[in-house]
Formats: sequence, structure tokens, C-alpha cells
Amino acid sequence: MKEYIAETGGRYTYSDDILNLQELALSMSAVFDGCSDFIISGCEIEGPRVSPGYVWLGGKVRRFDGCADAVYPYYIYEINRHESVVYANEVNKRGRTCYLCAGAKAVPDTVDPVTDKLPAAIEVTESYAPRFIDKFFGRYAVLLDTPFARQTVKKDLVLAGTFTGQKEISSKTAVSVSGGNGYMLKGIVKADGHAAIGAYLHGLLVNEIVIRTDGTFSFMKQGKELARVTEDGISCGTSLNENARIGAVRIKGYDIYNTSDVTDEGCIRINYHGTEGGGTKYRDFAVHDGKACTTPVLKVIGRTATLQVGGLLSLQSTGRGIDIQNTAYTKDNARLTNLITWRDSAAALLATVGFDTADSFRFALRNALGDIVLAPLGAVDVLGTLKINGKSVSDTYVTVRAFTEAMGKKVDVVEGKQLSTEDFTTEYRKKLAAITTGELTEGGEGYVTSGTVAAALKMKLSADGNLSDVMDKAAARKNIDVYSKAEAGEVFLEISEGLKELVRLTADEISGLTAEEAAELKAKRQAAVRDTLDAEKKGTGELKLAKTSNLSDLPDKGKARKNLEVYSTAEIDRMMDGKLGTDSAYEGIVFTPELRDKLLEIKTGSFAYIDEGGISHAQVEGYVMTSQVVRELKKKAERLMGGYNASEKDTIATNLNLYTKVGADARFAALENLFQDYIDFLTGQGKSPMEARQLLRNKLDVLSKDEIVKDYLRKDGKLSDLSLPTAEAKRQACRAIGAAYAEEYQPLLADTGWIRMENSGSGTDTQGLFVRQIGNIVSIQGYINT
Repeated sequence: MKEYIAETGGRYTYSDDILNLQELALSMSAVFDGCSDFIISGCEIEGPRVSPGYVWLGGKVRRFDGCADAVYPYYIYEINRHESVVYANEVNKRGRTCYLCAGAKAVPDTVDPVTDKLPAAIEVTESYAPRFIDKFFGRYAVLLDTPFARQTVKKDLVLAGTFTGQKEISSKTAVSVSGGNGYMLKGIVKADGHAAIGAYLHGLLVNEIVIRTDGTFSFMKQGKELARVTEDGISCGTSLNENARIGAVRIKGYDIYNTSDVTDEGCIRINYHGTEGGGTKYRDFAVHDGKACTTPVLKVIGRTATLQVGGLLSLQSTGRGIDIQNTAYTKDNARLTNLITWRDSAAALLATVGFDTADSFRFALRNALGDIVLAPLGAVDVLGTLKINGKSVSDTYVTVRAFTEAMGKKVDVVEGKQLSTEDFTTEYRKKLAAITTGELTEGGEGYVTSGTVAAALKMKLSADGNLSDVMDKAAARKNIDVYSKAEAGEVFLEISEGLKELVRLTADEISGLTAEEAAELKAKRQAAVRDTLDAEKKGTGELKLAKTSNLSDLPDKGKARKNLEVYSTAEIDRMMDGKLGTDSAYEGIVFTPELRDKLLEIKTGSFAYIDEGGISHAQVEGYVMTSQVVRELKKKAERLMGGYNASEKDTIATNLNLYTKVGADARFAALENLFQDYIDFLTGQGKSPMEARQLLRNKLDVLSKDEIVKDYLRKDGKLSDLSLPTAEAKRQACRAIGAAYAEEYQPLLADTGWIRMENSGSGTDTQGLFVRQIGNIVSIQGYINT
């Protein structure tokens, strides 16, 4: 850049001096290159008045004189013209170009004589005019207060501080949070509309949570779905929980219980519903033994309402017994039936006990295979009528009383004797009547026979038998509440065994176990006994060190020092041999490991060379002597100082497959000239400037500014430049863009959107309840946990 200088004494002023001054002034306008047209200063709008100011219009800085009666939209457009001046020899030639501007309600549609294009213009409305702050600073910076609804930053934006958004933060690709070690959290919206929050490692997806458009959530790991949350619940392959609460059911540890019913009737219902929560199909319930047995230990068959017990049914209570109740009939209805049935593996009937018929109230005991044996300790007492084959025994057999009465009327036969001829008087009869039979168990004054006495004595214990003649010793022990020797051995520990019975394994317990499993089971029992006795395992005390010994009882002191990472006295003395004493300590710079590593990295290198024997040596990396550098520089200094000639430069460019500056300038367009070089190239081939620009636009498949202004609407105009003279034209425009014509529709109803309710407290959770109001209509949906 040339600057004008005028020293004392006077000097000639040349046209170059004026052009240099003009170039210096015009260089300031280069700041606005690449910017669209805008108002630099002034041009303030006050009703119909537009104040004077400066504008950047058509690539030039121009002054606008203002307007007192503007009609909006108002246009400030460029006016360019050439002015002639008188040159030497009285010749008129172009002396200057005037870049001016004016304002009007419309832009002239005639081509500008200087630019050979339609005039460029700035549109000014009552609410907006493009200004310096948004068209210039808005091009290179983010404005704190912009007149536009939004600003676009075309490159990456990095903020060193915290970014806080007062409103919604929107992204058309993803929202990412990067951490250390290549990890990153990214939120995206996929092509199918699903939203996903994923964890990435070095750009590769590891895990993600997908929020689907149907309202479900999916938890994914490397493309595989681990779990899904839907309106029906959570579905997953595996669920690991210490505790779980589902409705009123609580699962804690190995317990399942009803936690919400505060009455004594709280229960756990299993298989109350069937398929898909309905009642169309029956369901079974089975409990197995944990070893994959084929037959369940307990099974409830829903179709037949049958309970199958695959193991021993053992009832252990304080005498509550078994209660069998017919819920359909009362005791006065003969159809009240209940049976206990025995069947074989083929389901054939073997035996029954209970009410077996609906025709009567009989209680039957049947055995289809053999006899029925009653073996009581005492007697069998039949309180009702005893029948055999449907006939009462009283109708078939004579009673003792009837037999006695009948025999009392008979005469006993005595061998060798016959009936007496003496009359049996009343006195004799009274005397015989006085002789009666008594019972040992009931007492009385009558006589008893020797057989009765013998039978009664058989039921008594002999004094010299010492209870050896007890018929049922097990029942006797139960009656007097004592243990037998065998039972005492099972209940109590023997002193001589030393608690071995607690850990001894029976043959049934080790059946099917390997030696290692049996040893592990025994070790668990031993550990349980030690925990009960608060004792340690045998040999543990011998492995501990005594506090009073001060580590003198260590079996291997060398290994102990190694574990503690300490040296012995002898090792310290051996390492300190030859070391300087404290009185000879070095007080200079400490030779640190860093200095040592730096010293080790200093290696001697050499340039590539050919020795005296003609052998070539490769270059060795490292430090070289100054003499070697001087020797190498002497080889290159002459070329470095003298440079290359044009022929050598062309040869080098050809070898490297490069263009020289001259070749590049002749072949490629200069960046600072944009496409002007191509236009100049076409102009050199005989095209006019307008034709050249048209060919360039065809190559780039773009429209000219005039074509855009003529055929398209401005975005910032908000359809204000669309000519709609009639109401019907406005309606058709609304239909074309899918909008409602304002005069035909009521005002837009206010919509609050779905709002989540806050937790109300007092044991009530309303976070699952949502409220929405559209106009005067309120909608509530969701759920409440109490």
C-alpha cells in the first residue's frame, strides 16, 4: 500500500498519488467483502421518516440522503453511473464512477449501466431493516441481542465455560457428553422416530436406552435387547433382585408375603387368572425337589381341581388333625360325599374311606385287595347296630342275655344222673337266685370263674417280671414319656463321642455325593458346630503369633521381611558398604532419574557418507559434532545461496509431479478472484460479460440474484412480498401451505401439554398422574399409588 508524502518545497501531484489515496480509502470497504447488503449506520425509522445514513450496497459503501414520506416496504437501491472529465488535448473520457443510492417504494426494473444488472436493493420495513450488527457481526460472531428469531453458527462452537440454556436446547443430530478414556454419552433421535441415550467408547456404541414411539423403553447392550418396559410391565431375560415388591406381594430373601393387606385375611393368590390375565384356560401349580425330579413333590391341577402330593404327607401340629368339609351340601342331604381313595400306578381303585354314595348317609371302608384288620390296644366298641351283609347281628345271633334267660329254663345234663323227682320249690329257687355272677372290672358281690380270673390276670403285669411282660413297650414308653436306648442315642449326644455325632454323615446323606461334595458337607457341619461353640478350627491357634513374642516366633523371618517389603540389618549393612557417610554428603544438584534418562538419551549420530574405501554408510540418528555440520553445510551452502534457475525449477516440478507458480497461475483460478478468472477466460473467447456469467451460473446450477428476486420470496419477508390482492387469493395461498385462513377459524386454543403432578406426600404417590388442559377442557390420566 502506497502512502502520499508531501515535503516542504512543493511537489507535483500525479494521478498515481490520487489513485493510491483512493485505494487506501477503498481498502476499508474490503472488510465487508462477502457480506450481503445492509445499513452501516443511520437510516433510522421514525414513522414515515427514514433518517440519512450509510449503507453497504452492491459491494460499495454509499450514502443515503434519507426520506421524509416513506411507504413500507421501502427500498434503498443502488444508482451507478460514469462521469466524464476533460483530459489533455480537450478529450472527454471517463473520469470517475459514482456509486450512489436512492429510495423508493419499488426497485427499478432497468439494467444498471455500470454493473449491467438489475439494481441491488435493501428492503426496509417498519419492524426490520438489515443492519451492521446482524449482517456483519452476525456473520462472524454470536450476538447477544439479534433482531432475528435465531442465529446460525456454520462451524464448530467450543465454550470453555458452562453453557446454560434458559429455553429448550434443540439438536438435529445428537446431544453428546464426552468423558475421559474415550467414553461418551450421546442422545439421538433415530430415523424411525425412536429416541436413544447411548454410552459410546471411541465412537462405538456399547449400551443404550431406547425410548420408542409406542411409549415403551428398551435397554440395549451391543444391539441386544436386555429388558423392555411397556404399559404391561417389565420384560427381561434375567432379573437379579435382593428384594422386590409387585403390587401387594413382597419378595424378600427367600420369603414371599402379602405386605399391604392390614387384616388377618391377607393372602397370596397363585393362578387366580389364566391366559393373558383372563379366565379361559386352566392353570397348574407344581413344586419340585430342586433336583429336576420328573414327579412334583406337590402339584395342583387346575382342570380337575386336584391336589397331588408326590412325597410323604406329614401333618405335624398340636392336635389340629385333618378337616374334610363338603362345601356344597349340609349333613341333612344324602348327596354329601367325601372319600379318601387309594389307587395303584395305573389309577386302579384299591381302597376307599368315607361317604361313598349319594343315596344314603353310610360311611364306607373298602379294601379291594384283601382283608381289613382292626388291631386296637384295647377293645373295638361298636356304639350302633352291627350288621353283617346288611343284616343286624341281633337278628342273626342270640344275645348273652337271651341265651342265659333261655338256658335258665333248661336243666343241665349231668352224666350218670337224671332228672330229680323232687319238686323244685320256691325256697330252692330263691336260694339259687341268690347265687350271682360278678365281674372283676366292675366289682360286685357275685362269684367269678377261674377262667375269668385267669383272663384278667393275663392283662396284669407280674411283680417279679420288672416290666418285661409289657405287651407293647413302645406304647408304654409313650404313655410314661420316656426314651428307649435307640431313641436316646438319636436325641442325645454320647460323652465318649466328643460331639462327633453332630458332624457324622449317614449313608443316606452321602448317597449320590462325590467324595469332594461329602467332604464339603462335613466341613460345613464342623464350621456350624464351631460357630455355636465360638471355637476356632484345629491348628488355627498354632498358626497365630503371640503378642508377647514381638514377632520372635516367626517360622521364616526372611519370607516375612519379603512380605512386608523391608530389609534386614545385614542387608542394609551390605548395601551401605562403600557409600559415603553423612559427613561427606554431596551438596550440589541431585542426579535424579530424569537427569539420568536425559543423559542416556544423548547418543552420537552421523550424516550419511562414503568412507575412503568407497563403502556407503547410512545416516545414524543422534547428536553430531560441529565439524560434521560445517562439513555438510559446505556441500549445500553454494546451492542454498545461489538458488535454482528456471530450467532446474521446471525439472524439479516435473520430477515431483507439481506445477510451478507460472504454470499454476496459467491453469488455475486465483482464490481471491473467486470465479472472475473463469469469466475472463470466457470473455477472451469472445463471450460478453453477461453471457460469461450466465455460462458460469449454468455450470454451478444456480440462479442469478435477479432471478431469485423475481421468482422467489424472501425468508425474512414472512410472505409480505407475496402479492395477494383479494381475500380469495389469500384463502388459496393458505390452502396451498396447509394453513387456516384466520377469518374463518376461531382463535387457537391454549394447550398446556401433559404436566406431571408432583408427589403429594402422606403416603400417596401421584407422580404417575398427568394433567392437560386444552381451552376449557381438562384431561387427567395415569395412576396413583397409595
